[in-house]
Amino acid sequence: MVEKIRLSIGTAVQLGIETGNSDPFFTTAFLMTYQENKCESNCAFCPQARDSSSSSDRLSRISWPEYELKLVIDNWRPRKFRRICIQTICYANVVNDVVDIVGELQKVTKLPISVSIHSIDKNDLLKLKDSGVSNIGIALDASTPILFEEIKGEKRDTTYRWHRHIRALEEALEIFGKGNVATHLIIGLGETEKEATEFIFQMEEMGIGIGLFAFTAIKGTSLEGRSSPDLSSYRRIQVIRHLVSKGLLSSEQISSDDEGRVSLDIKKASILKELSSGKAFQVTGCKGCNRPYYNERPRGPMYNYPRPLSKIEVIDAIKETHLV
Repeated sequence: MVEKIRLSIGTAVQLGIETGNSDPFFTTAFLMTYQENKCESNCAFCPQARDSSSSSDRLSRISWPEYELKLVIDNWRPRKFRRICIQTICYANVVNDVVDIVGELQKVTKLPISVSIHSIDKNDLLKLKDSGVSNIGIALDASTPILFEEIKGEKRDTTYRWHRHIRALEEALEIFGKGNVATHLIIGLGETEKEATEFIFQMEEMGIGIGLFAFTAIKGTSLEGRSSPDLSSYRRIQVIRHLVSKGLLSSEQISSDDEGRVSLDIKKASILKELSSGKAFQVTGCKGCNRPYYNERPRGPMYNYPRPLSKIEVIDAIKETHLV
């Protein structure tokens, strides 16, 4: 039986376990599996990686203190949460631990539960589905097979392989259904805009949603010296992801220059109309998820807004795309 778990510090505040300012836009409770050792995998960007010297209570910019699972369950009260998301690290018994955690949560809440996990086999996917998990995320993170092997796979001395993650995503679609399976794409790992765009179209064709992230350098990781992506470039990828997900952009409407920077063959008026809501620039992921300040500092720049944008923010974000 699972005894300990990690919570994002924001979740702990929302539950009243820690003191701090409550965020009115905090819509997802974030939990993470716990073990004394770090993750058995070794992703170059991750503080949880086997070879990372970062603190084991970090994931991206967020602190994740450890708590007794019983304490979390005992302090669960009706909140404004719309979803629960369980992040996992890679170790042998992680699927069974997730099943136990889901079982305990279901004693106190009926919220939909998402799980973000590495590539697992079909039987384990079925086990998660049968336990009550509604959505599954299997993060590719990198946009090409070559970059994947450099950042997460063979060159990082792990068992992760691009083709295994793709197969797991395909099997997850069979089990959880379209609309309930997602992956992650981190912009700033060394890809071109063209490669990121091709990845977006590939995932859309498969029926897989995309949670879009901006690379964030964390001290103690292998990529601690790398810069965050250019904001203008990130904005263009946000626009493309948004338009593709709504069926408003085809691959034939995309062109790129020698450096892989993309441009769109679409009327500027159509782009402005579609972007006017600001939704293209908000956090993407499972329904109800907003990941406040996961890869942003409160003072900015805001890569992914965790809330609706103001009119001025929408205007600024559209300008930053350099598409109109």
